[in-house]
Amino acid sequence: MKVYVSVDIEGITGVVHGDMMMASEREYDRGRRLMTGDANAAIEGLVDAGATEILVSDGHGPMRNILIEELHPAARLMTGAGEARDACQLEGADVDRFDAAVFIGYHAMARTPGAIHPHTIAGAAVAELRINGRPHGETGLNAAVLGSLGIPVILVTGDTATVAEARAFLGDGIETVAVKEARGRSAAICRPPAATRPEIREAAARALRNLGNARLYAPDRPLRLELDFNTMPQCDRAARIAGVERLGPVTLRILGDDPWQQYQTLWAAIRNALYEPAGWLG
Repeated sequence: MKVYVSVDIEGITGVVHGDMMMASEREYDRGRRLMTGDANAAIEGLVDAGATEILVSDGHGPMRNILIEELHPAARLMTGAGEARDACQLEGADVDRFDAAVFIGYHAMARTPGAIHPHTIAGAAVAELRINGRPHGETGLNAAVLGSLGIPVILVTGDTATVAEARAFLGDGIETVAVKEARGRSAAICRPPAATRPEIREAAARALRNLGNARLYAPDRPLRLELDFNTMPQCDRAARIAGVERLGPVTLRILGDDPWQQYQTLWAAIRNALYEPAGWLG
């Protein structure tokens, strides 16, 4: 069996503050070790349940956070800068026929109260993302895109808000592990790795063994994929991407009837939105 593992950092065991999430900050090395540890726990469980190929996608910020020298040897690692990727957190999901997907360390969508660093894809640019009129975060969006490729999401780990979001979108049958309970944007009641990692391992193994009961997340197609930006200049820049329609001062619609292509267009638009022109062009 082949499994795709997408890993973010905000929902990792013990990670609560921006100091642990970005390369320029003083506790980043600690955060990336914790990130690698939660990923390894999931990999161990998948191997226990018979996974033969595992591709891990580093899906946070600089997208080269996971320490490959500490990664479980059963996995391969998709790592490298976001500007080099066409498919953001799901890079490589289309290159093989994966039987299942797992989301490790995910976070709640933008505007979610009681969550660690809630945002959708890029909080500096995206105010809200909707599929068919319903706000979605990365859990729902990525599950819908993978579902269009025939890949069910079988496990999500993160804080309690993320777990609730995963169940709301993917159903109560999905395996989840809540590693912490947020007390504001940058504080949480955390369980230690010695408690969470065995749970992640067991949940991953259980999810893969019960793969026959998994279901795809499949919103009605074609997806009406819309996003609101934080500012008009961001929307101005994003609107220059082919395959989008501007609906308002800060709102775009991503055109098309193939969710995988729409996802790549979405990521290209957000990358453009994040680009700030040199001062002399301003």
